[in-house]
Amino acid sequence: MRIGFDANPMVGDMGGVGWHSYHLLRTMLAQQEGIDFVAYVRPGADQPESVSAWPGVARLQWVNSSRWGMKKRGSSDRLDLYHGTNFRMQTVGRYGGVVTIHDLWLDRHPEYSKKMLGQWPSSFKTRQTALRARKAITVSEFSARELMELYGLKREHIRVIPNGVSEDFVPRLDDQAMAELRKRIGLTAEHYVLFIGGADPRKNHQVFLEAAEMVRKKLGSRMLVLVGSPIHPFGNYEETARRRSLSEKVLCPGRLFTNDLQLLYSFTDLFVFPSLYEGFGMPVLEAMACGAPVLTSNSTALAEVAGDAAVLADPQDARALGEAMIHVLEDEPLRDALKAKGFNRTKQFSWEQAATKTIGLYKELCS
Repeated sequence: MRIGFDANPMVGDMGGVGWHSYHLLRTMLAQQEGIDFVAYVRPGADQPESVSAWPGVARLQWVNSSRWGMKKRGSSDRLDLYHGTNFRMQTVGRYGGVVTIHDLWLDRHPEYSKKMLGQWPSSFKTRQTALRARKAITVSEFSARELMELYGLKREHIRVIPNGVSEDFVPRLDDQAMAELRKRIGLTAEHYVLFIGGADPRKNHQVFLEAAEMVRKKLGSRMLVLVGSPIHPFGNYEETARRRSLSEKVLCPGRLFTNDLQLLYSFTDLFVFPSLYEGFGMPVLEAMACGAPVLTSNSTALAEVAGDAAVLADPQDARALGEAMIHVLEDEPLRDALKAKGFNRTKQFSWEQAATKTIGLYKELCS
């Protein structure tokens, strides 16, 4: 079996979709001897260095192709099936193609679209792609319901395959490494509350900082560490901190490498992820895997992913969020229980399971 795979999300500055594609492709190669993969990327894009060391990489062909040249690649490269990993399906194989649609955030909130013509043309294309695909893959039951409601897809046309947790995220209580990280990013407080996601409005740093302002006295000397791109067309970490008179309590180190995130997750008093909308919410599981107690939203896919291993709060209610933060910070037995439940919860999500289910779908469609 010969599978085409959109690897463009893996190139350059990878976000959540990039890491999804990276871990899924790597694990599928390691699992299946009988499948060859053709990974397509835009002209001039280089293969990530780590790919050369993957198990099974001899069965992976890395191909540069323009957007316009992709249409004929399915036949010229003799593909059995093509997998569009990022909302689009640029070609098809002998048995058609599948497309992964991770969430419908901008369909729900087109006011945040940065596209010149607005979100409608892109949403229309994504819906047409989903209908044309043999199956539309998504990462949660929540996102499956969104596809049914907004795009009119039937449930049998959708396959839910949840994300996994990278093995890079495990507890790392290395005092020396943490001391070096503290010095490098300027974290002077011993204790801190961690937020990750950037100033993207859906990650909801505005309500997080509003909640922190309300419970400022109870936070004591704890710092608020906000990781991710600090500036977005619809938000700014430092500007919001100034508006809330929290500048001296807020640290914005920007985007960090996985090793740094692992340390921050491992040492934090609390990880807060109050996102307004998630198709999955990988940072919740990453934090749990590192032993962090987690507070997240009670809406979209986050409650589904977190289960009973996190404290849930309304992400649009700053007072409720602030009270939940203090409740966790002041209740040590609760934090210990959340850590234990978090470790168990992450065992239910693995890239091995995701790869097995994806390969099973490929075989089903090519049989």
